[in-house]
Amino acid sequence: MRSKEIAGLARVSIRTLRHYHQIGLLPEPPRQNNGYRIYSVPHLIRLLRIGQLTALGFSLSQIPAFLDGRAEMSGDSLDALLEGLTRQIELLERQRRAVTALRDGKGHPDMAPEFAASLMALEVGREPKAVRAGREQSVLLSHLLNEEQHAELARLYDELADIEHGVTARELGDRFDALGPGSDDVEISALAEDYIAHLGSWMRDFDNALSGGRRHQAATLLWLHALENTNNQQKRLLVEINSGLASER
Repeated sequence: MRSKEIAGLARVSIRTLRHYHQIGLLPEPPRQNNGYRIYSVPHLIRLLRIGQLTALGFSLSQIPAFLDGRAEMSGDSLDALLEGLTRQIELLERQRRAVTALRDGKGHPDMAPEFAASLMALEVGREPKAVRAGREQSVLLSHLLNEEQHAELARLYDELADIEHGVTARELGDRFDALGPGSDDVEISALAEDYIAHLGSWMRDFDNALSGGRRHQAATLLWLHALENTNNQQKRLLVEINSGLASER
């Protein structure tokens, strides 16, 4: 068999075949007088075994020991393999949800799929800067939290976007976006009181969901992100809301 024939039978590319030769994974047959390499059935069997092991998730560096009988598939090696496959499945599942949300018009590429539908409902009428900030925060949360924590925050975002809270949240968001140099202390304090009165319970639940360990890191990063994406009057509002919530604990 020539290179093209064995590569075709094993369903690999010529480039992959050459790579296996370069790293010593597949013995390279000597060239014949005509300059071609002629592969035998043992070459094909070894190439097929390599394909089976790579399909299971073993790395190329692990494979020689198995092929040459210098190692066996221990429980530890299989556990490690299962863990790696589980991570790959979780990643693919997240990608599947994201693509499904995009296809159904329920999200954008820069939004975490778990929060996409709720965030889009809350974005209606908001300023572009606020919309961008919300999406960026969802990316932070999606990266820093695990699946269980994602589910808890998704539930909270769904609650915020429902019919009862949704209108209130958007109205408060519009007033937040309108804060600027012309906003006085009375306007800021009144808005802080309204936030606490209408969404105080939700904000406390949100804070609790981000307390402890890596979640605390997420909360800190969200706060820093909020300060970087708000004007002075909006920063004063955020500080006043936090102070008001803290005084009620």
